[in-house]
Amino acid sequence: MRRGTLRAGAVLIGVTTALLGSSAAYGDNFYVYQGDDFGFITYNHKAAGACDREADGFNVYANFKRTVPNTVARVEESDGYCKTSTTGTYPVYRIQACENIPVFPDACSAWKQHP
Repeated sequence: MRRGTLRAGAVLIGVTTALLGSSAAYGDNFYVYQGDDFGFITYNHKAAGACDREADGFNVYANFKRTVPNTVARVEESDGYCKTSTTGTYPVYRIQACENIPVFPDACSAWKQHP
């Protein structure tokens, strides 16, 4: 009986994986890239961040838009790591990743919408 239950469980997991696929599910963190640097919105829309993944000496930042009030906030990372900022009471759904390049215009991704 026990062996049959384990086998049925394994088959159920396999069928579920085949039907749903293995792609990123709704509710995952959302990433926007500028080169190897990136900005992100957390799965619950409560925080946004920026990660510096290029050893080029330029800071990376993320602009993110809150839904209410319609404001833009910025989080910047300069040490080759990631920095996260909470979005306060209002959720965030749009983000843009940028690289702060002195003297020249900053390199930025397009604004992207988190589903």
